[in-house]
Amino acid sequence: MVRPADMLVVDISLVNLRFDGRRLVPRDPGGPAFVLAGLPPQHVVEQAVLAGSTPPPGPVKAIICGPTTLAFSLPADVDGLELSLEALLDWERLVPLTVPVGLQNPDAPGSTFFQGVPRSVIEFPARLLITYDEPVDWLSRPEPHESDGRTALWHARLHGTQDGDVLLRAFAAVGDRGPLLVDGPLTAGNLDDLVTLTSRAELVVPGDGPIDVPSAPLHVEQFMVTPLGASVHLHGVWEAPHEDDKTRYLMAGRPFPELEAYDHIAGLGRDQYVRVVTRGRLTTGHRASHVREFRRVFVARPNDGIVAYLQQEDRIIVKQPEVQYGQGTGFTFAGREMPFGSLRITDRTTPLIQPPSTTQRDETDPRKPLRDRDAFWVRLLGTGADHQFTLIGTDCEGRTVSFQMPLVFVPDGLVDPEPQLAALFAEVPGRMTCQLGGQVMAMAQPPADAPGSTSHAVSTLTFGLGSIARNAGEQDRHVVGRPYVRAATVHVPAVEEFLPNAGDVQVKFNGTYLQQTMEKHPAGAYLQLENPIPLALGTEQAGGVASPKTVLKLITAQAGVVPDLYKTDAAGAVVGALDVKDIREAFGGAKLLGTIPLDKFLPAIPDDQLGALRQLGDEQIEAILRAPDGLLPAPVLRVRDLVDGQGKELRYVWKTKLGERPDPGAGESLLPVIMDNAMLTLDARTVRSQDAVDKSMVQGKLTDFALDFADIARVHISELTFTAGAGKKPDITASGLELTFVNDLEFINTLRSALPADVFGAGAYVDVTAHDIRAGYKFALPALEIGVFRLANVSLTAELVIPFEGDDGVSFRFSVSEREHPFNVTVSLLGGGGYFSMLVGTRGVLQIEGAIEFGGAAALNIGVARGGVSIMAGIRFTLRKGENGEPDTVSLSGYLHCSGFLCVLGIVTVSVEFYLELTYEKHGHQSVVRGKGTLTVSVRIAFFSKSVTLELERSFSGAPGDPTFAECVPLEPYWREYCEAYAPQPHG
Repeated sequence: MVRPADMLVVDISLVNLRFDGRRLVPRDPGGPAFVLAGLPPQHVVEQAVLAGSTPPPGPVKAIICGPTTLAFSLPADVDGLELSLEALLDWERLVPLTVPVGLQNPDAPGSTFFQGVPRSVIEFPARLLITYDEPVDWLSRPEPHESDGRTALWHARLHGTQDGDVLLRAFAAVGDRGPLLVDGPLTAGNLDDLVTLTSRAELVVPGDGPIDVPSAPLHVEQFMVTPLGASVHLHGVWEAPHEDDKTRYLMAGRPFPELEAYDHIAGLGRDQYVRVVTRGRLTTGHRASHVREFRRVFVARPNDGIVAYLQQEDRIIVKQPEVQYGQGTGFTFAGREMPFGSLRITDRTTPLIQPPSTTQRDETDPRKPLRDRDAFWVRLLGTGADHQFTLIGTDCEGRTVSFQMPLVFVPDGLVDPEPQLAALFAEVPGRMTCQLGGQVMAMAQPPADAPGSTSHAVSTLTFGLGSIARNAGEQDRHVVGRPYVRAATVHVPAVEEFLPNAGDVQVKFNGTYLQQTMEKHPAGAYLQLENPIPLALGTEQAGGVASPKTVLKLITAQAGVVPDLYKTDAAGAVVGALDVKDIREAFGGAKLLGTIPLDKFLPAIPDDQLGALRQLGDEQIEAILRAPDGLLPAPVLRVRDLVDGQGKELRYVWKTKLGERPDPGAGESLLPVIMDNAMLTLDARTVRSQDAVDKSMVQGKLTDFALDFADIARVHISELTFTAGAGKKPDITASGLELTFVNDLEFINTLRSALPADVFGAGAYVDVTAHDIRAGYKFALPALEIGVFRLANVSLTAELVIPFEGDDGVSFRFSVSEREHPFNVTVSLLGGGGYFSMLVGTRGVLQIEGAIEFGGAAALNIGVARGGVSIMAGIRFTLRKGENGEPDTVSLSGYLHCSGFLCVLGIVTVSVEFYLELTYEKHGHQSVVRGKGTLTVSVRIAFFSKSVTLELERSFSGAPGDPTFAECVPLEPYWREYCEAYAPQPHG
């Protein structure tokens, strides 16, 4: 039926009614009769525009809903109806029919018949099918109504029988017409929640019974149907369902409802105001709501006049300002990973934020809308920057600090948020690092007798989310409501006391503390440095005998910062001391006598001394230093206040027994040290006054050790001590030194009878500079004359150099005379001389230099003529080790020098000089042989002289890339074949 006067459009269907010529009567008097009124679509879903944005040019996207069917039955006391439009539209006399509770699907697709009976099915909003939840009436004017020359639009108003709000319930959502608009007010998840929360249908889990659903109908202040669409004002509020029932909802075939409130105002089918509130939590565990509001606004647009469109505004409202943490709240390590006992959010509501659909998209298809019920970062509308929630944290000592942090909103309907949260937290590194600006807070519960000992000035806190993995290889689980501190940047006074310029350091919780509490850790550690700080004392500041290094790693409540000397299992429990390999890594880089790796000689720490190291007092330390067999197997760091309160004393004490020289590894040269029950003792004290002036006193002692230089010379020292104080020159003493030549140079030991008993005693020298220690001797032997034999100008030199720094290493030099001052030997007419010098160090032989010269001379004078002749021959040898990658240099030279002269009456003089030299030089793989000869003849007559020189030089070079025999004949398989080729063949 179409009535232009009031724009009525309605389809009337009659069930079990017939016209008897006068009126409509039941066809089957014993059965019910029904009147069905089909109305045009009552709602249009429109695309919304974000607040602050302009609507797109042209029309916006929209989806119209399906038609609405109102079903009525004839009352029992009515036996018929007049056949007129007015009688068929007089719905107040008829009985409205509703869909029974529990029924969702009609008898046939698209039908409004349920169990053979027509029912009232209203589609509002689009894709949501609703019906009455209690008896209602429809009030309308069957005939057009005119007033002041105008005709009112036909409409029918829904009225409750109790003169109150009409109650409606949604019994189904239409899902076979394609997806909803991405930017529409309601999502598919919202429609499903409306059905779950209002249908009053019982949800039953197979084998587990029904679910207690917080069901409540929609309250309608106005519901009016018209040919142009419905004018509606409805709202609904629901309690939160039990979170423990999430999986049970899925087993019952329904998603877990997250809808908290819903308001809808529409006029003639177009939305005027829609408010959708969904429950959720922020990742810190605070209950919060995501509020989406849609308002129709009117703006003037060029060429289009006044346009009206829906504008979307999103906010997060914090419903639970404060959340408590700690033991019993689900943390992996009883809340020790979370230093705050509670977090309070001061924001009650956020500014406008980006809606989830514009926050992130499906990576596989950017055009695809965001899946329903996804977690999202709370970002500000317009800028896209994270909204920084202001939080106030209360630590275990009741101290409060404030900071700002971005958070993720996790809707309650998300059953398994862990994968999404893992992806969200991995988007931007450092996103969860919060600035605290040096506020002081306790990072752990301090011991009862040391309040405040775990408090630090914190610069940054980096939060994680969920459960920390207990064992290696496990993955952290992202669980809402379990924030923990993954890392922090803090001010550690104990670190600054050793390293004044260390500044803030990055720390994380110690694994043993997390697993087993602070008391279970032998050192009482609760934090550890992310990047362990090496603590090194220069050799000139640490006894001269060593440049000790340790690694500051553990932060303890009572012992300050200490090295990590403990080995833990996969669960974080301390199972013993570090083994030798770990000790070497922990103290790697420590040097003995300048450059010798100290870690190569360190023994393992006995397990029974683990706990004792942190319990030692000053008196106990002194007793260990005095005892001959007392040991401090690892460096002990102590800080104490001075008695006058004017500063602090920092003490570094170490007394350890060193092992024997280990076998060298691949590509490693032999260490030039032999340790036989050697003991290293270091005691360094630094007094730091309030005026920032440091005064240091250092004592070092190394006993019973030997230096072995390339298996050529060995220096054994019974005791080497070093004492240095503020404003004083270092005092070095060495005793029990013995020099011995071995192997090929053992013959030099025969000269020991000429050396003093203690070469570092009287007559020796010890020079200490800012760079090294030089100790040694140098003296000349008196000339020895026996008949025609004479030995003169012999000097012996020995020098030991211990550098404080650099890569030169310990070196030892021994020489017999020098190149500039060779020794002389004469026997009658024959004579000669020479010198020898050897320099060895940690890299082996560094330089060997020597020469020997011999020959004879004769002279003749017979008055009228005189003359002389001399013949000398010699050999020189030089070996120098290359530095900085340069090749080694070897030089061997032999020479013959002949000369003679004859002078007659002083008038004529003739002289002849002949020199012949042959030299072999090798620079790495490059070898050269040079030969040089020179003949010079000079004649002088009275005042006239003439000299003629003839020279000849030849050199022969080998190719720099000439392969060696080993390169030409590899070990496998050619060397075996090469040997077998020369092996005797068996007979027969």
